[in-house]
Amino acid sequence: MGLASLTRLIIPSTLLLCCLCLRDVARAGEFGDVELSAYALGSWPRDQDIFNQGTTVAASIQEGFGAGFKVGLFPSALRRMVGLEMDSNMHGAALSFPNIANGRNNETGRSDLLIINTTFNLILRYPGERIRPYIGAGIGWSHGTLLNPNIAGRDDKDFDTARAFTHQFLGGVQVVLNPHVRLFNTQQTVAIFLFGEYRYLSSDYHWEGLAIDFRTHYGLVGAGLRF
Repeated sequence: MGLASLTRLIIPSTLLLCCLCLRDVARAGEFGDVELSAYALGSWPRDQDIFNQGTTVAASIQEGFGAGFKVGLFPSALRRMVGLEMDSNMHGAALSFPNIANGRNNETGRSDLLIINTTFNLILRYPGERIRPYIGAGIGWSHGTLLNPNIAGRDDKDFDTARAFTHQFLGGVQVVLNPHVRLFNTQQTVAIFLFGEYRYLSSDYHWEGLAIDFRTHYGLVGAGLRF
């Protein structure tokens, strides 16, 4: 599956999920807060050792940028302080390392990276009227894809994906811009908010003849609706 095909699969799925959530916001609003948000992100990975064809060397991973969305539910029974989020994002990166496998000298292995993360996050927040700080943790899965790798001695493929368990810790703050906006000229109102968030995520990717423990810092800036 190519990158274009993957994108065509993800975007319609995202739109369908948003439509389903909007259809049921009235009923969900009685149960608690429903939040839909989208964001841009920056990724600052830590340089880690990489296993390459029987050797272990230091690797460099460049920062990347991407985007994501999340859907959250905060039940009124828990005073809207505890909730569950489903979060998905995608971003790029680049990997390089000295290739000394099989006696090679002065060679460098390189590859672009495409990272796709999907997690379920448990969130604890302070339900203020205008400002809502929060912390949380999440688990899920991650896909690390090598794009056009150039690693001598390895059977490279243009598109090579590894799936891994992932976990993350996060913290951020929401700032409400307008708490009461009418939805489609009905009695239903929504709140519009901005948010900033920090995350630290861990995933261990294993491709054929190649493996790395991926650790990265994320910075997020986004906007959302609260129903």
